[in-house]
Amino acid sequence: MRIMNQRVEHKRYGIGTIFALKGKKVYVAFGKLYGDMAFPYPKVFEGDMKLVNQELQEELMEELA
Repeated sequence: MRIMNQRVEHKRYGIGTIFALKGKKVYVAFGKLYGDMAFPYPKVFEGDMKLVNQELQEELMEELA
């Protein structure tokens, strides 16, 4: 699945954009307030963060199952 440049919603940090996926980390830009952050991939998608695009979110969850 291609998640690069996709918008995400994090429970704590709000809306951001994925800009990198390296190894077991996904990197998200949250803008000036929180900056760039790294999260464990794919674990972060199991609860704290989801893709804004619902179709891609469903595909991602199917792949991770």
